[in-house]
Amino acid sequence: MVDENASDKTNGSSEEDDLDDAVLTSVNDAIMSVENEPSPQPTEQQQPVKKPSNIIPEIDDVEDPEEMVQILLTVGEERSRKDDTKGALTAFNKAIALDPSCDMAWFNRGVLLEAQQDARGARQSFQICLDLNEDHAPATANMAILLERIGDLEGAYSTAQKALDFFPGHPALVELSQRCKNSGLSVPMEVMEPSVQVKQDFDMKAVEEVAERAGIENPEELLQEAVHHDHDDDDELTTEELESAADVIVAQQEIIKEVVEIKAEVEPPVVPEPVVEEPALDIESLVEEATNLLKNGDAKSALSLLKPHLKTIGAKHPGAWRIAGGAMARMDLDNHAIAAMTHSQNLEPDHAPGWFNLGSVQQRSNLLKEAMVSYQEALTADPSYLKAAEKLNALAKEEGFIDHFLQSSRTILSLEPDHDIKQSFVDMLLELAVGENEVLDQVTGLPPTLPAGPEMAKEALNYMSDEPSPQRALALSLSLQHGDSVLVWKALIQTDNQNASNWRGLARALEQAGDLDTAQKCHSKANMLDGTMEPAEEKTVPTIAPVAPKPIEISQPQEPAETVQAVPALDYQTPLEPIAESGQTHEPVEMNQHASSANDLLLTPRESQPLEPVQEQNVQVDLAKAALDATHAASQNTLQSTSSNAIANQDVAWFNQGVQLIDDGKYREALSSFDKALPSFAGDDSMIIRILNNRGNAYYFLEEYPKCVESYHQAMLIRPTEVRGETLYNMGTAYAEMERYNDAIKCFQQAIPRGLDTAATKRAKDQIRRCNILQKAVDKKKKKR
Repeated sequence: MVDENASDKTNGSSEEDDLDDAVLTSVNDAIMSVENEPSPQPTEQQQPVKKPSNIIPEIDDVEDPEEMVQILLTVGEERSRKDDTKGALTAFNKAIALDPSCDMAWFNRGVLLEAQQDARGARQSFQICLDLNEDHAPATANMAILLERIGDLEGAYSTAQKALDFFPGHPALVELSQRCKNSGLSVPMEVMEPSVQVKQDFDMKAVEEVAERAGIENPEELLQEAVHHDHDDDDELTTEELESAADVIVAQQEIIKEVVEIKAEVEPPVVPEPVVEEPALDIESLVEEATNLLKNGDAKSALSLLKPHLKTIGAKHPGAWRIAGGAMARMDLDNHAIAAMTHSQNLEPDHAPGWFNLGSVQQRSNLLKEAMVSYQEALTADPSYLKAAEKLNALAKEEGFIDHFLQSSRTILSLEPDHDIKQSFVDMLLELAVGENEVLDQVTGLPPTLPAGPEMAKEALNYMSDEPSPQRALALSLSLQHGDSVLVWKALIQTDNQNASNWRGLARALEQAGDLDTAQKCHSKANMLDGTMEPAEEKTVPTIAPVAPKPIEISQPQEPAETVQAVPALDYQTPLEPIAESGQTHEPVEMNQHASSANDLLLTPRESQPLEPVQEQNVQVDLAKAALDATHAASQNTLQSTSSNAIANQDVAWFNQGVQLIDDGKYREALSSFDKALPSFAGDDSMIIRILNNRGNAYYFLEEYPKCVESYHQAMLIRPTEVRGETLYNMGTAYAEMERYNDAIKCFQQAIPRGLDTAATKRAKDQIRRCNILQKAVDKKKKKR
């Protein structure tokens, strides 16, 4: 049987091969048609619409209330496992409204509220759970941990002791008990402020009406609960959501009333003893007396004086808690001191010295991040608090928190301009700028996010002396002020012309300015002083990497100015246009035009400018050699200039034609001219940048905004550190037209410190404001979907 099949296959092989070829051809055609078929564009209908959290289909056909409660508990636990916190909380709230005596619903509600930082709501839920079932082990343990966090150490200790009966020897509970033992600090529920702010929009009249119908005396209580009932996440509390919150509050009031009545029945009546009237205590006098005791070093007596009253007349007195915390700190009871001071600052958050003292105790307890937060709060309460700024500065520097170090340094120097921290601050700014520049120099294809290095170097210059120094020269180079950096190095050489570091620093500054020939001679001078003819790496004065070498010409014709169109203030009812670069026009560039005026230089992209030939630098070298070098350079440069002019005259014609075509409104033709000009300037980064920017302008007026952004982006990637504000502004307008408002905002923000004039800066800020409004509208629209 097998042999016959084999024979049949052999005999019909040619026919099958033909059939296989036909099948393969058909398959290939099918694959090609599928590959070339345009992919379907995603539509808004494909996006899943999130259902409001109060829709629970599992209970639609259930009539028995008890069964419904059990189903709601199951649904809530399932949603919680899926990280649907709001949906889970809604299920447990519905269970509570149906059966206020369901201890598991109250427990789960407490866990979710604690996760949402609603400490007051969580404590209330755990307490009701324990009132309903005092043997609820998880609620007992959670309550102990929560009470310690809010500063009720006495309650945390007693609750932890009960929890240890359920979880004997549990390490977390044992440690908690040890921390809170004998603290004497308690925070009653009545003095706790609401932990969650109401961020949703609401109608206070509707709140009052719903509260009145439900029998809730305090509408604010309803509003605090309604925060957790924004079922559709639209940041607006509707009447239905307010009624949902009212159901939970009513259930809460009912169960509390029942618990109180049950306790009253169980407990025997207490026969009141005769009350001996005592003179009313004045908490202010007690605090003043305790303060004096503390100043005199008697911390124990100060704490003993205040401790009996912290639960009563001192419960809401921030001064009493603050002095009690200070006394505990003096007695090395740091955990208790932190809890007391934290409660004091919650009662009076604008007390700057209180934040400072809390931060000091936290720092001593190695709670470094918490300490920095406290010092920052002290500065927020009092921006002139020098002592807090100094502590924050020293801690941030020691632990490497650079942002805190820089910000606190600025605060200190604004208060004391000659503070000792100034040099460290300058060193840090330059170190960051150098590090960033080295990264930018080594990594290619960076996104068009502007570096912060130049701005940091400029800031460092504000705190430096005007006297020439290597550090000042470095800061000038890093801030892209290469000409000024060259002048500083020359001044240093005039003072000490035998220092190789000075010559090498001048060489690198000249490289960054584009004068490579003179830079090479300075390198040779430095090598000669070092006793070697090979270039040596000098690490003493770090500078940014040199610009790629290019020919230097004495009478080089002016490169065509980058031209952009004028733009009115951003109005999203009318088309946007790119901003004009400080009054530039679209006039063609003169072929024989020489050096630009100082004002014109400000209107072109930041690029390395050739310095004058060698005469200035070689004053400090051998004069005879300088004369020969100058003569030789002049002869070479004259020939080079002649040929360069001829090339420039031929190459700029297409560019100028494109500029004129933009003026004439012929944008497609302008693109063609720029494309023809582009290959002629291979290797000339500055001209390529100008051509790409003008291509971006043309695409803008053609309303082809993605191509417009791409063209600007390509130009920016050539020299990321030299991008001008006008280019970023234009890019921002294109992003705004594409309704990418966040990207537009970033471009406008980065454009402002990059050379925009006053009028353009004002327009950029206006664009940021409008884009923020539009982005908020987009976000709100997405939420409603």
